[in-house]
Amino acid sequence: MVSRAAVGRIALALCIAGCGARPHPVPVTATDETVTLYRDRALVRQRVEVAVPPSGTAAIALEVAAGVAPSDLAILDRGGLTISVLRVVNAVSDAPPFAVRDAAVPSEPAEPELAEPEPAEPEPATADDAPAARPAPPRAVPAAPTEVEIVVAAPREGRFALSLGYVTDRLPWEAAYTMTTTAARDHAVVRGAVAIRNTTGVVLRARTYVADAELGAWRDRAAEQLAGSLIGAASDAPTPALRDLGVVALRDGETRVELLAGDPPRTMRSVLVYDPIGTRLDHPGAAPISDPALGADAGGATRVTESFEIDRAGHTTAGLPAGPVRLLERRPDGSLAVLGESHLFDVATRVADVDTVAVGTADGVTGRRERRDWSKDSDQKRFSEEFLLTIENARPRSIDVVIREHLYRGQNWTLAYQSAMAAKEGPQQISLRTRVPANGRAKVLYVVVYTW
Repeated sequence: MVSRAAVGRIALALCIAGCGARPHPVPVTATDETVTLYRDRALVRQRVEVAVPPSGTAAIALEVAAGVAPSDLAILDRGGLTISVLRVVNAVSDAPPFAVRDAAVPSEPAEPELAEPEPAEPEPATADDAPAARPAPPRAVPAAPTEVEIVVAAPREGRFALSLGYVTDRLPWEAAYTMTTTAARDHAVVRGAVAIRNTTGVVLRARTYVADAELGAWRDRAAEQLAGSLIGAASDAPTPALRDLGVVALRDGETRVELLAGDPPRTMRSVLVYDPIGTRLDHPGAAPISDPALGADAGGATRVTESFEIDRAGHTTAGLPAGPVRLLERRPDGSLAVLGESHLFDVATRVADVDTVAVGTADGVTGRRERRDWSKDSDQKRFSEEFLLTIENARPRSIDVVIREHLYRGQNWTLAYQSAMAAKEGPQQISLRTRVPANGRAKVLYVVVYTW
């Protein structure tokens, strides 16, 4: 990335291998900058303009993020120029990009704790208002920018533009959210924020996107973006949804970008949830795990939770990154109390219509999960399981229960039968809803078939 201090700076003369010509040092101008924040690294893409003199060769100097190695750099579009030299001038530091956090907020979905008793009273909030929960930033390590020298040759005198890209792990980020309701508990206002920590040593004024995924083969990602994937161009390879944060000035230290500002209140209602397995057994591969013992004895959890269900607005939440959420209640005196905590927009719930936050144990209601049958047909490449879920209600009135099941063996599955209405909430998660009579029980049966 070209620092603003470096725009107009004259590069040192460089020698082109194999000839005696001395390239002419020229200034460069940054005209377009893009930063895409992935979970593991950030991809920085930059377009720079070069004024090539009559000699047809030019030497330019750029400053990019600290710690960038030659293998992290790539020319994405030469713009009609020939690149004869591309090298890092100063040594790459071995220092870590950031230190261990003091109080890290998990970036991956965490297994909800099912053993905590319901608190007697909601925990008072420490804030005077309800801003989005703020992730703890990492401590910065002093960094010097990486200096890059490029020698180019042009077919003629004039202005040319080239695009380069690089990856850096010096732009860590976290997302966090709050939901704020009133004593009526029928609506909630959702707010969020992304906290970005810049320890690159350069100021980045760029169109910024966040992608809730690992970068993977970064040069492929860079090529996709250059071809127009940022605006939805077709591609054979799956591309993670990108959330546009707008043009952001990423200065040294932390930059906080608000999410969902001005989003209207969402409908909220009380529900009971039975989720005996959670995501801990999820196997994301296409070929299912056929070990019959997997999950067979994992249905011992009987706890049903008192929860709140908040409608999700798909048009405003598309592409939002996963993060922790606190459900807050504003009391009549203006103070805030924490009702519960959960996660929003995790992979497991990415296509759900609602978000749920547990606030305690449902007294008088228990659940039981039992595997009734399983079979494997290697010739047909099929594995099937049958489960029976039973909800016992000792309350004097009927109740509605959301049963959440995780199809943890693999992602190639289909429901062959279900005795209650089922909704897909993610790649391996479904919900089944049932009504349980007063002082009675309800049973839900479903059959899942995995293929490979």
